[in-house]
Amino acid sequence: MNENTSIGTAPSTEGAHAFPCESCGNRMIYSPADGCLVCSYCKHKKAIESPTVEAPEYLYNAEDDRADAPDWDAEGDATLVCPSCGAETVSDAVKMTVTCPFCGNHYVTEPKPGLPIIRPETMIPHKIPKERADELFARWAKRRFFAPRSFRRMRHNPDMTGVYLPYFTFDTDLLTAYSGQGGRRRVITYAVRENGKTRMVTRTVIDWYPVAGNHRLYSDDTPFCASRSIDRRMLQKLGPFSTKTLNVYNPAYLAGFFAERYTVGLAEGFEKIRGTTERRMEEAIEASLGYDTYRLMSYSHRYEKVTFKHILLPVWLSSYRFAGKVYRFMVNGETGRVAGKAPLSPWKLILTILAGVGLMALLFWLFVMLGESMGALLATPAEIPLPELTASVAEPLPPPTL
Repeated sequence: MNENTSIGTAPSTEGAHAFPCESCGNRMIYSPADGCLVCSYCKHKKAIESPTVEAPEYLYNAEDDRADAPDWDAEGDATLVCPSCGAETVSDAVKMTVTCPFCGNHYVTEPKPGLPIIRPETMIPHKIPKERADELFARWAKRRFFAPRSFRRMRHNPDMTGVYLPYFTFDTDLLTAYSGQGGRRRVITYAVRENGKTRMVTRTVIDWYPVAGNHRLYSDDTPFCASRSIDRRMLQKLGPFSTKTLNVYNPAYLAGFFAERYTVGLAEGFEKIRGTTERRMEEAIEASLGYDTYRLMSYSHRYEKVTFKHILLPVWLSSYRFAGKVYRFMVNGETGRVAGKAPLSPWKLILTILAGVGLMALLFWLFVMLGESMGALLATPAEIPLPELTASVAEPLPPPTL
């Protein structure tokens, strides 16, 4: 599979979906509040045929970057490439002038026949209306403690754009062979004699035992956003989407919205998630063995089965200008959770830092005073803890019973 192209190619875009109203002939757009198409003129409504299903999954071979997913037809939608930021979006191509939802640049659409275009089979339709997204952002802005007061009090009226982001979700069946040493800590106490006096000393010793074996871990629906146009740190703050049960893809959900064509292929997407999967496996192995600590551990990972889904997930994108600078934010189109960047007040930051330094100084002073008081009250010397030692046992004891 080509790393940077989607499955399928688009024929001529002349027959793009327009969804005319059956009552008055004007254009209908998808309304998240109603869950159906609504005429922008006479308000006539039309249901969208899109049953909920458990999304189909397709095998992926990471060794040769091959997948058994079917080709998807373009069905007349147009792929538009922003000349400013390079984002590629799928639109119903009704308007000639488009505002890029990622960088805000305005440009005239020039859809090209034969351009590769995404065609997922499932999606989550937008469920948060634009008006509700506006309210959620305004509430979020007022709660930014470190933002200037003028920002928190200003009236925010963002021009939001509804977008469907491309995602891959991976299911992995991972088998790992491991070997190394597991350690159990134990405390020993013995007497030492100094200056004619005997005192008891405690030390921590680690006994090391060989460990080896195999472990299997199944990971379900590990998500990866297949877009280069989005701020990933901001995206992580949006929270998870419900990807178990999805709607069958229907272009009617794109009426009045954009869907971004994926620009990160399966191979790169899988490489991004495999590190997370393998760390989770290594943590699961150590937790299952039950030792206190480990050393010289080696792992050999083998994926016996990898499947994936390609889906579209809803977000609202927008930006606002404050003090001559542009700040971007997004709203989860399913749950309404907001993520974004807000301006910072330098005075609030300075005062917070000074308050933190003052608190640390006060705690240090109290600690010193308490230490002096305790030293005056103690009649006998305290036991001195010595550094942790390690010991390799020639004849290993039985491993711990969990």
